[in-house]
Amino acid sequence: MNRAFTDEAILVVSPHPDDAEIGMGGTIAKAICDCKKVVSLVLTDGRRSPRSFSCSDEEMAQIREREVAKAHYILGIEVLYYLKLHDLTSNLNRSVAEQKVAEVISAHHPKEIYLPHPELDRHPTHRIAGRLVMDVAKRVSGVTIWAYEVWGLFPSWDRCEDISSYKDRKIEAIRCHQSQISDIDYADGIIGLNRWRAVFANPAQLPKSGYVEAFVRL
Repeated sequence: MNRAFTDEAILVVSPHPDDAEIGMGGTIAKAICDCKKVVSLVLTDGRRSPRSFSCSDEEMAQIREREVAKAHYILGIEVLYYLKLHDLTSNLNRSVAEQKVAEVISAHHPKEIYLPHPELDRHPTHRIAGRLVMDVAKRVSGVTIWAYEVWGLFPSWDRCEDISSYKDRKIEAIRCHQSQISDIDYADGIIGLNRWRAVFANPAQLPKSGYVEAFVRL
């Protein structure tokens, strides 16, 4: 795409290949349109995803790698680190993930880092990912850390990002993950949440048909 980026980079960490698109796809698209460089780090290959169709874990990993490439293209993400870990349950895999997070931060000097909430997210892999990224990021000065919503809804939030103009692109990116939405309509669910946030967050400051992604500062 050869987009002319500003010096401001943000790092988005996804435990699984579709988490960034679900949790903050609109904010990503908006940031890229504002010429911010979005660096995406996907930790696992999603091979253990639940499925109603027949395929091996290795086949699922290959499918999900193709899907994340398509989704990132839709959003305009040009920098992708795809770690392809099978899981984050072993000490070795967590150590590899922590090292890669540190390397990416050192290489790109992001001003903001986005991750699933290390406590409020209901998915155990998301919580592990959140904690290990926090362990690395807290050693870096001048970085703001934000949590995005996927499997755990925030009872309160510190920031609402109006994604009304980017809602359709977010839906298109999520729908690139056909292996996942064939059983669970993540796009429909999260867009409903984004609409709810817009109605109940601060309706006086948002379009009547607005959509919002919420973030908690960590």
